[in-house]
Amino acid sequence: MIGWGWVFTTTDLTGPDLISQPLGVEHLFINLDRFLPQANQTAVSFKDLAGLSFVVLDDIGAWKDVIGKEIKDAHFMYQDERDAMDEITLYSSFPYFTTNVTAADPSYHPVPANNRVERSIKGSKAELTIYVTVKRQRQTQVQPLVDRLKAAWAKLPTTPPPGEQMC
Repeated sequence: MIGWGWVFTTTDLTGPDLISQPLGVEHLFINLDRFLPQANQTAVSFKDLAGLSFVVLDDIGAWKDVIGKEIKDAHFMYQDERDAMDEITLYSSFPYFTTNVTAADPSYHPVPANNRVERSIKGSKAELTIYVTVKRQRQTQVQPLVDRLKAAWAKLPTTPPPGEQMC
């Protein structure tokens, strides 16, 4: 946010002029067509997702590198626009990614539950610590808002909501 003198990163940038504080951990989830074999598991690994095709919102920050490195032989169909992404996920069976932060995004429209199951992705690579970094001279001014953000983040889920299990 311009004017507040802060930035959100996945790296602790603490130094002479900056202070970084962990805001929270972002957890990666996968939304699968309920008839895929992986949908039977409560959580999947990146290895379980190898070889699949995914529809992915292009602007997903550090997650783009993570999924590209961790999911072997995958095909990623990147979408620039949220509306296009929503249409494709509604009318296709391609898996797509969300995080525990996605539900807090007012522009996110989940695919109806009868079409998909949301699963956690196992492993430390499916978690990113998000830091808020501020200029030292602004820390006192910004800290109350940072504390409110941390409190809101603490209320986010760390796993997808319980859904119907396939048998």
